[in-house]
Amino acid sequence: MNKVPIQAMDLTTLKAVVVELQQNIVPSRFENAQQVDSHTVQLGFRTLESLSWIELSWLAESPRIVQIKPPKKNGEKSTLAKQLKHLLANLALVEINQIGFERIVRFKLSSRPGKQIEKELVVELMGRHSNILLLDSKGKVITLGKQIKDSQSRLRPIGTGDMYTSPPPLKGLVPKSSESFNSWKDNICLVPSTFKNGLKNTYQGISPALTLQIASNNYDEAIKIINQSVTNIQLKTWELIFQKWKDWLLDIENSNYTISFEGPTDFIVWGKRKSAVQNKKIGLSLSMYYSNKIEERKINSIREKLKLDLKNLKDNEISKLESQQLLIKNISEYITMQNKANNILTLESPSKKQINEAQSLFKEAKRKKRSRESVMNRIEFHKKKISNIEYCELFLDTFIYEEGESNKNKLDSILELKEEVEEYICIKKISPKFKSTKRKEQSSNIKEIQSPNGLKIQIGSNNRQNELISLKKGKKGDLWFHAQEIPGSHVVLKSSNKFVDDQDIQLAADLASFFSRARGSKLVPINMVPIENLQRISGSLPGTVSHRGGKILWGKAERAEKYFHQK
Repeated sequence: MNKVPIQAMDLTTLKAVVVELQQNIVPSRFENAQQVDSHTVQLGFRTLESLSWIELSWLAESPRIVQIKPPKKNGEKSTLAKQLKHLLANLALVEINQIGFERIVRFKLSSRPGKQIEKELVVELMGRHSNILLLDSKGKVITLGKQIKDSQSRLRPIGTGDMYTSPPPLKGLVPKSSESFNSWKDNICLVPSTFKNGLKNTYQGISPALTLQIASNNYDEAIKIINQSVTNIQLKTWELIFQKWKDWLLDIENSNYTISFEGPTDFIVWGKRKSAVQNKKIGLSLSMYYSNKIEERKINSIREKLKLDLKNLKDNEISKLESQQLLIKNISEYITMQNKANNILTLESPSKKQINEAQSLFKEAKRKKRSRESVMNRIEFHKKKISNIEYCELFLDTFIYEEGESNKNKLDSILELKEEVEEYICIKKISPKFKSTKRKEQSSNIKEIQSPNGLKIQIGSNNRQNELISLKKGKKGDLWFHAQEIPGSHVVLKSSNKFVDDQDIQLAADLASFFSRARGSKLVPINMVPIENLQRISGSLPGTVSHRGGKILWGKAERAEKYFHQK
C-alpha cells in the first residue's frame, strides 16, 4: 500500500481531538510549558486527577494538537516557553473551542471558571500557514510561534503587538447531513473535473485523506475512484460514496469518534470499523503515530545526507590515493637515474658536460629516494582513511535491515554514527559535553539477540559500539567474531558464564557474515577469537583491534538473516 508519508491532521481528526481534550483537561490549571524544537511546544495542565500534557506543533508537514504522555524535561529555557510560563501562570483552562469547518482552535484561560477570559491561545492548523498565537483580553498578540512579515504574506502579516485577525473565510459550501443525494451530486458535478477536485472545490473541510476514506475502504480502489472524471463514475458508486459522506457528517454532528489504523489512509477517526477500539485515546494514539513518522523522516534525511557525504569523502580520498600512486611510479625511477649516472662516470674519459649530467642525475635520484618514504606514508594514510569510510558505509547500510528496531533506537544509532563521521572522518570538533552524554546512552542501543541455547549475542552498529562490546564490556571466556579482512560489525557471543555449543558458535559466525560488506556472498570466512586475545590499535578508529591466534569459520549470511528477523 503506497500511502502518504505523513497523514495531516485534517478537520475531522482535529474535531475528534478537541472533543477528547474538552472531556479530559477542561477545566484544569496551567502548570508548565517547554519548547522541544523550533516549531513544537508542550503544555502541562493540572486536573483534579493528574497532570495532562498536550503538544502543539506548527510544523508545515505535520501541524497538530495531540495529547501526549508526560515528556522528559526539554526546552524549558527557550524564550517562547518562558513567555508562556510567565503569561499563563495561575490561569485556568476553561474552554476549548473549534467552530464549523475551520481548522482553528481557541484555548481560553481565566483566573477560574466563570470569570472573564484573560488570555486566549489560538492554534491555526493550516499547512505551511500554521501558527500558534497568545492573545490578551483585547485580542492583541502577546507572543506567537512565528512572526509573519509583509514579505511573507501581504494578506495577513502578523507579529507581536498586532491585533489578531482571523484567516480569510473558507471557500465552498458548508456540508450538511440534510442535503439530498441529487443536490450533493449535482454540486460536485457542476464543473467537469475529477472526483477529488470536484469535492475539494465544492465543499468546506475536505482533505486528501477524507476524500480517500469516503471513496472506498480499499486504497487502490479509492485512488482509482477519486482520479476518475465525475462524468464517468457509475450511479451505484455515487450512492455508496454518498452513504459514507452522510456517515461522516453524522459522526461529526454526534461527536462519535474512534481511531483505527486500517483502511485507505494511515488512520481514520470516524465510521464503524472492526479494528477501531472504542476506549482507545485518540490524542495519545496520534502522538505516537506522528512521533514515529517524524523520527522516520529524520532517520531517512540523516541517512541520505550521510550516504552522500561519505561517497564524496571516499571519492576525494581515492583521487588523492591515485595521485600519490602516480608519484611513486615516477619516484621509483631513482634507481634508473643512479645506474645512468654510474654508467657515465665509468666512461674512460667523460667530458665536463657528462660529469655535470651525472652529478645532476645523482642529486635528483637522491631527492626522489628521500621523497619516496613520505609518499608511501601518504599512500598508507589514504588507504586507511578509505577503509574507515567503508566501515561507516557498512554501518549505514545495516539500517536497511533493522526492521524490528524502534525508530527511536534507529535515530539514536544513526546520530551516533553521524557524530563518529564528523569526529573521526571529517575531523570536526564535537562538544565534550555532547560526547559524554551520547556515550552514556550507547549501551541501551546495542543490538542483542539470544542464541538457540539462550546465550546473548551482541552486534555493534558503529565503531564505538564495536569497541564497547569487544574491549570494554567483553569478559574472559566470551568469543569475538568478525569477517576476515572485510569491513564488518563486531559480534560477541557472551559465553563467559554459560556452556556454549556448536549451534551458538555457528549462529554468531553467520551473524558476523550478515553484518559485513560480504553479506551478498554465499560463504564468508569469519575469525573467531577468544575476547582476551584482542588488542586495541592505538591511533585508529574506536573498535579497531588486532588479535592473537583464533580460528577460521565459515559464515552464511542468508541463514543469519532468517534467524535475526525471527527474533
